[in-house]
Amino acid sequence: MMQSLSFASPLAGVLALLGIPAILAIHFLQRPARPLLVSTLFLIERLEPESAGGGRWERLRSSLPLWLQLLAVLLLAWMLAGPRWLRADAVQSVVVVLDSSASLMAYEAATRRALPSRLRELARGAGRTEWIVLESHPAAGRLYTGTRLEELEAALAQWQPRRGTHDPGPVLQIAESVGQGRGVTLFVTDREPPALPPGVEWLSVAKPVENAGFSGVRADAEGWEALLIHHGTQPQTRRWWVEDATGQRISGAGGEVALSPGRAETLRGRFPQGAGVRLVLDPPDAFPLDDVLPLVRPEPKPLRVQAAPGAVGAAWFAHFLKNSPALTPVVEGGDLAVALYDPLRPGLPGGPALIWVRHPAPSEKLLPGSPVAERDPLLEGLSWEGLLVGDTFPIPPHAGDRTLLWQGERALVSRRGPQLLLGFDPALSNAPRLPAFLLLLHRFVEETRAALPGFEAANVETGQRLAVASGGGPLVRTPAPRHPGPLRAPEEPGFFTVHEGSTERLRGAAHFADPREADFRPARAHDPTVALAERQRERNSRPDGLTPLWTLLLGAALCTSWVAAERRRAV
Repeated sequence: MMQSLSFASPLAGVLALLGIPAILAIHFLQRPARPLLVSTLFLIERLEPESAGGGRWERLRSSLPLWLQLLAVLLLAWMLAGPRWLRADAVQSVVVVLDSSASLMAYEAATRRALPSRLRELARGAGRTEWIVLESHPAAGRLYTGTRLEELEAALAQWQPRRGTHDPGPVLQIAESVGQGRGVTLFVTDREPPALPPGVEWLSVAKPVENAGFSGVRADAEGWEALLIHHGTQPQTRRWWVEDATGQRISGAGGEVALSPGRAETLRGRFPQGAGVRLVLDPPDAFPLDDVLPLVRPEPKPLRVQAAPGAVGAAWFAHFLKNSPALTPVVEGGDLAVALYDPLRPGLPGGPALIWVRHPAPSEKLLPGSPVAERDPLLEGLSWEGLLVGDTFPIPPHAGDRTLLWQGERALVSRRGPQLLLGFDPALSNAPRLPAFLLLLHRFVEETRAALPGFEAANVETGQRLAVASGGGPLVRTPAPRHPGPLRAPEEPGFFTVHEGSTERLRGAAHFADPREADFRPARAHDPTVALAERQRERNSRPDGLTPLWTLLLGAALCTSWVAAERRRAV
């Protein structure tokens, strides 16, 4: 019964109750008796004690005006408090979106402790609540759908915030549409989101904490360089050491490092014998994901390059091969062909190939216009500003070609299946001096390498999608992933392998390297659940239908009290 009753203005009702002690004080005060001398007894009027007001405290005497005035105060307090009764058929929808970002790991225990009480508060907003719990990462899916709060609390154990920085907007928009405007959408996070869809509120029990950890690594066959960043406000001194894959410390590897707020330090070392090493930061802090950095000695898959004689003679391409040690030149049977387009001999190789125009004479005329890039992973983030290209003969297009880079009407870069076509002569341009051009070639080479079945060892980031080529069989990751879907690195730092049957295709080490998630200075607490619950109760409740009756009783009590007091004075 009490769960269905609420008050719109409880403070007004409490203030009205202050009239009770005021009335009692008035009735305690009695007018003091005065001596009256008379000569005959019949001249003494019949006197009765009455509360006419006075200057001293007397014993409280029960009287009809007293009780009627107290009743009037109670009725007034009840009406001013605005009682509302929750409708028995009221149903609300509460959608809880749990932030999947790794930064929530620092507040995971506190959030799990606080969330049940906040949800029980929201449940007061209606007679029946339909719960939906989602994770903010689109690939995570639903954790719970139902009406039992106990089952929801048990389902929270499946939530493990380990994802990198991502946009929760699409999931929040879906959550708000599920609520259909008749419920609550609550985003559980650790800092104020930059933007939320209309109708979505955010909940956080976080507070700023100091954190220092590994934020990136570069490794080759000889050694490694690890970046250590301190996200905080106070200097720190941390110990670090190197241990092998079994957890045994490697003698002589480690020491102490002094960290300044907002500054980065670089640690260096060499790979010992063995499959891999771990860099460990001690003592661990509230965010353990960046306190351990697993590493393996990189072993890229060899890529055999079969280059035409004229291509090897190009100075820019010879320099590219020299600075790409994972490329192995071969005479025949290569994995990647490098060829020149000659309009007199237009035949091109099949399979993966890098092909460009070899113009027979210098060209003093430049192509007009500015380069325009299409959307493609090979060109993502590359700037072609300043590219100058000589006007040479083009490579005739085929029906299946996809142009990636235009200049005017000329297709400068195109894809033809597994081939990359350069519709100009790089030697007659400034392309070899542009970082975008060299990155384009490296990306194409790595794409070709990734498509080849074979063994490799690599260091990747946690949760990174893995491009592992198979010989036709299924690929299995060990340890097994928590979520089904595309092949990805583990969500927590550690070693892993990818097998095709009994053949090892990838030996990897996953490390955390997202400085945005490791910075807890913007964290702050925010709790809107009480206000949300009150808003829902007001929406799902009805006002007291007996208010007209209480008004009549209030007026009757006041009038009767006045009449009774006047009659006593007239006696």
